[in-house]
Amino acid sequence: MFRKLKAFLLYENSISGDLKSVRNQITEENRRFAVIWSIANILYWGFCLFMSTRIPDYHQCQNIYAVALAVSIATLLLSVFAAPKAMKLVRPISIAVDAVFLGAGIGVALNLAPKTIIIFASVLVVPVFFISDTLSTLCLLIINAVVFSFLGRSMDPDTYRWTLTNLIIFSSIGLVLGYFVNRARFERFIFAESAVKLAELQAQYAYYDQMTGLHNRRAYSEISDRFTEKIPAYCCLVMVDINGLKEINDRLGHEAGDELIAATADCLRRGFEGIDTLYRIGGDEFCALLTDADTDAGQCMKRTEEYCAEWKGNYVKGISVSYGYADSKEYPDFESIRKEADRRMYQFKRQYYMNSGKDRRTR
Repeated sequence: MFRKLKAFLLYENSISGDLKSVRNQITEENRRFAVIWSIANILYWGFCLFMSTRIPDYHQCQNIYAVALAVSIATLLLSVFAAPKAMKLVRPISIAVDAVFLGAGIGVALNLAPKTIIIFASVLVVPVFFISDTLSTLCLLIINAVVFSFLGRSMDPDTYRWTLTNLIIFSSIGLVLGYFVNRARFERFIFAESAVKLAELQAQYAYYDQMTGLHNRRAYSEISDRFTEKIPAYCCLVMVDINGLKEINDRLGHEAGDELIAATADCLRRGFEGIDTLYRIGGDEFCALLTDADTDAGQCMKRTEEYCAEWKGNYVKGISVSYGYADSKEYPDFESIRKEADRRMYQFKRQYYMNSGKDRRTR
């Protein structure tokens, strides 16, 4: 029973663990609300304090207006300057903003009993000021009712009973209203977060190779089409092919071949550290697109070969790759760069097999 009540009060029955993923977004939203409502409070209580110097009815609550104004100024300063650096402050700031309305409402009602409508207005509006769970709002409204029940005894008994009864009724209405409004706001954030995750997942399946985590052939085709239309100021294409993958698959099975492909991708990532434009464009074919003239493709491949030679898997030890590269310093268009890099890579591979698997480096 307690678990069901807790799930209801904290929106866990439909939101559950997703609440954590959007907590920071909700906190930032509440910080912005705190700024807005603090300014509104300052204007309202400043007006009341000014009127207290001119109208007798307002003068009775002068101390309340002064305290409420001071708290509002403090919450504004904290929400603007301190909260962005320490988001944990947003929670107490939002409570302070709510308390200004509720607490000042009690004080005004005690001094101006016929105008207790300010309490009823506050207990209706406060639950929807900030994006908050129902439990927090319930605690705040209960505290408000308890405080009033003690302090309001100085009022006329009939007025006191009437005010307290209506306070409880309006608090209940405000709580229910706040539940549905805040639940909708929670779900809006969670829907937006889910949409982002779905888009990221779709992009991952559309443009990333699932086995290696590198960009796939579709991503390579799109960027190569762009480079064909307009080549960047500098462009270098590195083509890479695993040596002997077919023999590994035939002799040890596809699990060994898959392990070799994944390991080659990892070695390329390490060799081309900091470069995101790595692609798996075929079963055992990879490529890298470099657009920074300061990046040395030869050095990157040298590091990659070192990592490949050191690698030890469950089925084989070491990886051998053939590669070739060409850049825009040699060829003016991307298609020529691609053909030359491909030609040099296959030349490397032919020499590799002609020498019984002993590498002969060639550009």
